Amino acid sequence: MDIEGMPEQERLLTLARLEAAHPGASALAAGTLAGPATADRPNVPIWDYASHVHEHPEVDLEDLVNVRFPVIFHGGADFTIDSAAEYLRTDPVAPPVPVTLPSVLELWQRLHDAGIVEWDRERRAVVHLKPLGEHSAVVVEWELSRRQRSGPPAAR
Repeated sequence: MDIEGMPEQERLLTLARLEAAHPGASALAAGTLAGPATADRPNVPIWDYASHVHEHPEVDLEDLVNVRFPVIFHGGADFTIDSAAEYLRTDPVAPPVPVTLPSVLELWQRLHDAGIVEWDRERRAVVHLKPLGEHSAVVVEWELSRRQRSGPPAAR
């Protein structure tokens, strides 16, 4: 399994078919359809981006937003490619509580702290240590904390 992404010719063909069947849909591509992992990505997990920038002033946090990294699912038989930027998209419909870069980094930190994900330094990839269904409680807690911090709807 090549965790760097799907073959480019296959990806472009799939996007073309998707676009032909659903005009505009290819612009919403995520995961492996959005492109390969960033070849020169830093060996830093997404949850450590803020501390990495603090320790390396020559690195800009905004540059890390678009870094695409492999995410290997529990069991290792499947993967996707992810980035902080994919969480910040507002298409096709903006979420009721905006997702910010700090909140994305917080989500990944929570997943790491709960023992759900770890960083594989050799492959420069996130590895899920538990099946996807087991992370839902962490995601729900994260979502609730985001909503509480944003205040009641009238305050937004």
